[in-house]
Amino acid sequence: MQLKWHVLVLKEVWAKELSSWLNLVLELNGERVLYADPHIGLLHRGTEKFIEVKPYIHSLPYFDRLDYVSMMAQEHAYSLGIEKLFNYHVTKRSKFIRVLFLEITRILNHIMSLTTHALDVGALTPFLWGFEEREKLMLMYEKVSGARMHAAYIRPGGIHQDLPLYLLNDIYAFCDTFEYRLKEIEELLSNNRIWKQRLLNVGVSTALRAKNFGFSGVLLRSTGIKWDLRKNTPYEIYKNLDFYVPISCNGGYLLLLN
Repeated sequence: MQLKWHVLVLKEVWAKELSSWLNLVLELNGERVLYADPHIGLLHRGTEKFIEVKPYIHSLPYFDRLDYVSMMAQEHAYSLGIEKLFNYHVTKRSKFIRVLFLEITRILNHIMSLTTHALDVGALTPFLWGFEEREKLMLMYEKVSGARMHAAYIRPGGIHQDLPLYLLNDIYAFCDTFEYRLKEIEELLSNNRIWKQRLLNVGVSTALRAKNFGFSGVLLRSTGIKWDLRKNTPYEIYKNLDFYVPISCNGGYLLLLN
């Protein structure tokens, strides 16, 4: 059966915009997708054209809005480009604060990805648990910038302002309790019969195919290739940090999530 599929779900903050971005022409055999022909649609926002006539600092807020779950990461990429262009060196304290909020943003991203996917499969509870934790992280965004999402905090040359009093204590307290929430979500999903039936052996890819198709990030690591920009081409203070980057071997979607 051939089906034309439009994004019309209304759970993510950008879903209304996505409905005009992505269309898929699918060939189905029951619930199994045999072939997908994506039509991206009106994705381009003209950001590059807007910032041609603006000062560097005035262009920064556009990058918050390019990815609604990676706001400070988008700001950071833009700021790194400007700093490299002018050969500008950022203070060590600013680098530590940047990395701190890059990793907070990474957690925001992973929670959104995993819990909304669980919602698509049919599990509502992880979504509610995960977004309770996201709210705690969004509050940290708000404390440093005054905005929950569009922070404009990481800027060319450093950051907007120093951390407020006691914020580091709040971040430590979050890290101390978040592990237990992760264990609860894992207990609910990892051995769940429906979760495994929907995802096991879906999207399997080899390392060679991943290279040929230009995979990156988590997709590339799910095929067994050790590739993480924080390790392979370290920036800020990542070369001084000791952390583990998990990889898997067969590129399946379930292993990617794990």
